Amino acid sequence: MSTIQRINFEPVSDVLPIQRRDFPLGDPTLAQPLNALALVDGEWLTLNASYQLVRATDISNAGAQAQVRSFPLWAERGRYDVQAIAGTRMPILWRGEYEFDTRVFDSAAVVFAGAPITTPLQPLKVATIALGGRNYSGLVGASLTDPAPIVGYVTRLPANNGGKLRFISGWRA
Repeated sequence: MSTIQRINFEPVSDVLPIQRRDFPLGDPTLAQPLNALALVDGEWLTLNASYQLVRATDISNAGAQAQVRSFPLWAERGRYDVQAIAGTRMPILWRGEYEFDTRVFDSAAVVFAGAPITTPLQPLKVATIALGGRNYSGLVGASLTDPAPIVGYVTRLPANNGGKLRFISGWRA
């Protein structure tokens, strides 16, 4: 289990080969830091039919898993530059290989055909998780037979990494 803090998503690898893209939010109020449902860095988003960012999972439904390709948000909660951009555009990691430490995960959650996060190189998927009394769209363990999209693989367990989960990008439909 993790806790949400000011910085929840930090690069470990060089960020030069990563293609970051800014997309407008489907609900611009999610960029406002005082919104009880505001997005936090490290949450997972996807694109809707209008080419706008929405959470990858329904956060009102604990345990819901992402059914489509998801991308991590790389902007801290309440950033003024994001709020000032017309259309309230948020940056996601769009393409490229990367390794990040994240606090937006639940290592004990077992969602559908998944498994608790217990071993390095275990696949990861996106699901609705509960942290600190609130739901987020974050990482949970998957199994090799899991039908959900795999978004990465564990490289360092939270017990050996200051409570943060380290993972490398990787995608499988």
